[in-house]
Amino acid sequence: MKVQPFFHVETGSLTYVVSDSGFALIVDPVLDYRDGEISYAHVDSVLNYIKRKGLDLRLVLETHIHADHLSASQYVKDITGAKSVISAKIKEVFDQWKTKLNLKNVAHFDFFVDGHSRIPFGSKMIEVIETPGHTPACITYKIGDHIFVGDTLFAPDKGTSRADFPGGSAEDLFHSIKKLYQLPSETNVYLCHDYPPLGTPPTTCTKLDWQKRRNVMIKQNTSLKEYVFTRDRRDSSLMEPKLLNIAIPFNLTFLLPTKR
Repeated sequence: MKVQPFFHVETGSLTYVVSDSGFALIVDPVLDYRDGEISYAHVDSVLNYIKRKGLDLRLVLETHIHADHLSASQYVKDITGAKSVISAKIKEVFDQWKTKLNLKNVAHFDFFVDGHSRIPFGSKMIEVIETPGHTPACITYKIGDHIFVGDTLFAPDKGTSRADFPGGSAEDLFHSIKKLYQLPSETNVYLCHDYPPLGTPPTTCTKLDWQKRRNVMIKQNTSLKEYVFTRDRRDSSLMEPKLLNIAIPFNLTFLLPTKR
């Protein structure tokens, strides 16, 4: 099995192509968005890689509803026929945002999964681990000794995701991370974001053992009380993501908001 990362500099987002036995899947593809216009250069570079390698793209996996970039899942699905996958709790997230953002209908995905779901892929089986906290619909995909954690964990020197969006919970996030910490220490943790200095490559993957020993917000022995205090204090200082009011409605419905 091979994992190839693609870094979207503008949003600090990471997309992964996972390949095995001639098949491929994409985790968290990203659209380019600027001044009200969508473009496709970044996701097309991902698709071109798959084409060059002669891979058969079967799945596009979303770890959660993103607030800081527009998902390319529907675009990938439309032009390749790959099946889209997201947490069944997207409907809960939709209900929490629909009044505030005047949303009508939740987007269509091919598969809504939960912690009991298993998805065949090449010679592997994709396991779904529910990891709520950043949002109620956050999930981690486990393929062998690789986990794709979305925003649940960041690089150890940056900590964890925020938990102050509607439906978010620092307590739930604590328990989700502790669940991941029970996996073998040599597990490879693939991150959804990094924000390196300009010209410096992002951190894409860490060993779980490094997270347990070095994560600045939640180590192996961090208590619930300690983590919630640290996370809540940090969240109180954060600004709203600049694309939130565009990204949330788009990623929940695949429709851009009407310009006023």
